[in-house]
Amino acid sequence: MNLSPFDLAIIGLYLLFIFYSGSIVKRFVKNIDDFLLAGRSMGLHLGLASLVSSEIGIITFMYLAEAGYRSGLVALTIGLPFFIVLLFLGKTGFIIKPLMDMKIATVPELFQKTYGPGVRLACGLFMAVGGLLNFGVFPRVEAQFINALTGIPQKYLLTTMLVLLTIVLIYTVLGGMVSVILTNYIQFILLALGMIFITVLGLTKIGWGPLVATVQSEFGRSGVDPFAPGSSFGWTFVLWQLLFQLSVLTIAPYIAMRIFSSKDTRTGRRILTRSSILFFGRAVIPVFWGILALTYFASAKPADPLQALPLMIGRLVPKGILGIVFVSFLAASMSTYSSYLLSWSSVISQDIIGVAWERLTGRKVPERTQMLITRLTMAGIILFLIWWSFFFRSGELLFFYLMMAVNIFLAGTLVSAVFGIYLRKESLGLLRARPLGAYLAFGLGAFPTVWFFLPAHPPVSQLGAWSYVFALGGMVVGSVINNLVRPLRTEEAGR
Repeated sequence: MNLSPFDLAIIGLYLLFIFYSGSIVKRFVKNIDDFLLAGRSMGLHLGLASLVSSEIGIITFMYLAEAGYRSGLVALTIGLPFFIVLLFLGKTGFIIKPLMDMKIATVPELFQKTYGPGVRLACGLFMAVGGLLNFGVFPRVEAQFINALTGIPQKYLLTTMLVLLTIVLIYTVLGGMVSVILTNYIQFILLALGMIFITVLGLTKIGWGPLVATVQSEFGRSGVDPFAPGSSFGWTFVLWQLLFQLSVLTIAPYIAMRIFSSKDTRTGRRILTRSSILFFGRAVIPVFWGILALTYFASAKPADPLQALPLMIGRLVPKGILGIVFVSFLAASMSTYSSYLLSWSSVISQDIIGVAWERLTGRKVPERTQMLITRLTMAGIILFLIWWSFFFRSGELLFFYLMMAVNIFLAGTLVSAVFGIYLRKESLGLLRARPLGAYLAFGLGAFPTVWFFLPAHPPVSQLGAWSYVFALGGMVVGSVINNLVRPLRTEEAGR
């Protein structure tokens, strides 16, 4: 065990604080809007802390560090699309402003307004599949990190997973988004301190010179030049990531619900603008840690590249401080888990079960029943996470697997959202967005991701870029056919 009694005491106190905060805010949750969106009352500074801390978990450190460990300095390219897209969205309000003005809780609600309940249901299904495949690997990867960092034998991996997921489930079910946002400030502070400490410590102990020498020795030109022949981080990757981040930062539930929780549209846009530099750091710092770990273990590499980062931290950080560092990681992870639990449970409960219920009965789900369904859905998601995380394996970079899993719904949803918001006017004629176009956008946009899961496939960045081309083609062709076969009546066209 790498943790001292003092370290364990710090961890215990933090967990007590988390449970206490969840219990005291429970009385403020009166309806589903409070539970999922904290009553739409989040301000700028809390919004910044909440958005950034919820999007940095142990899984984030692991997959980004692995990219740096296995690719070198070129993996730092990952941070640039975040910065560009967030700045663009905050300044222009593209997609975000119309969605916030609609006062919706989930993005598929947009499709009910523009295309009908069938498209909303289809979007919810694609989102649920992609989201759960992405979320499903979190517990195993994070349990491996925790066990390696603390010195717990890997044979207790399942136990660590169960403890971690139980803590998060109780904490989230108690207070929903209110619990999450309330504790995000302390989590953000702990996270920032932990990231700064590890970066400074790693540079002090390892040094910049050995780091550069190791990258050149391991990878040659391909480790420093993202546009070298055969690089996985060239122009195709940058293009895909710009489209990918545009999709994630506008319509992915775990981001959108944070922005929808803002007290007004102006606050939501300011959160996006000011978080651009924070998200850039969120990407490049863990990548840099992976390169530090590569240098640290240059002469004796771990069998599993994912283990390099926690093993390095466990050896570099002295006991007594390790508990504080561990709590910063745990805080980040809990925030991410609770955010994802809320977002995917809301999609399943409202956009799948809720829509199906209304279509079958002709009535909306009662408020109290909706709350119960959402909480039961959370428990069901936890069971799926344990099963999928324990049995699934992928030979790809974890970064690419996570990106492609959510790519199942991202391309189709982004294209359908853009057309549904901006291309619904009667003057567009055959190009007006229609339901068949949305259905084809979802199906064709998901096809390259399905190809990714087959044994042999093209480079991941190509598949990612193709998904947007296919989704756009499906939307245009489907809408033209729909407009030819069943033209909109005047009153329908004006909706």
